[in-house]
Amino acid sequence: MGDRIASSKLLCKDFSEIKASLVKSIGKFKETKRTEGISTSDLIMRIVKDYNEYVMRNLDRGYSRKELGVSYVKASNLNHFLPYFYQEKRLRVNRGLKKLREEVQKQQEKIQTVAKTAGMRRNIWVENADRLVAGFLEMFEEGCHKMGTAIRDRIQEQLMAKGNIKGLLCEHDDDDADYYYDDSTDEEYYEDEEKDEK
Repeated sequence: MGDRIASSKLLCKDFSEIKASLVKSIGKFKETKRTEGISTSDLIMRIVKDYNEYVMRNLDRGYSRKELGVSYVKASNLNHFLPYFYQEKRLRVNRGLKKLREEVQKQQEKIQTVAKTAGMRRNIWVENADRLVAGFLEMFEEGCHKMGTAIRDRIQEQLMAKGNIKGLLCEHDDDDADYYYDDSTDEEYYEDEEKDEK
């Protein structure tokens, strides 16, 4: 089975009509249809690009040149370059490992810095824990005292307001004297007693 040519109607510029008619006459030409946005050359380059690497790797694995469809001369040339191929691969791997080692070292340094900072902050918290707790308890106690005082004052105001209203509305049974509550001295007295004392 020999080589064949596959191409669209628009042949390459350097492929003359005479050559095209010759290839067509012997039945080795296959006309193809073009697909918009797809380059045949790009597809072929992707396939052929790593062909040497593919052949060298498989020769090294033990495949014969016949199994790979490679001529004796090509196989000999590739076997000659095989040590250089692996040397290049080894250099790439070593470069990658060196980069990885450097990245790991950078991350270790960052972690050590964070650990030192955390350790220093922990020491600060331990040293100041008693002072911080005492300060909190003092503020809490002061706040509770203020709240208790405010509640007591509010209750007293409410009771005094209710007491004044009751005192103004109700009259005392004895001598028809009015009953009053003096909040400044917390004493109860009758209007008649006040007149007697004066």
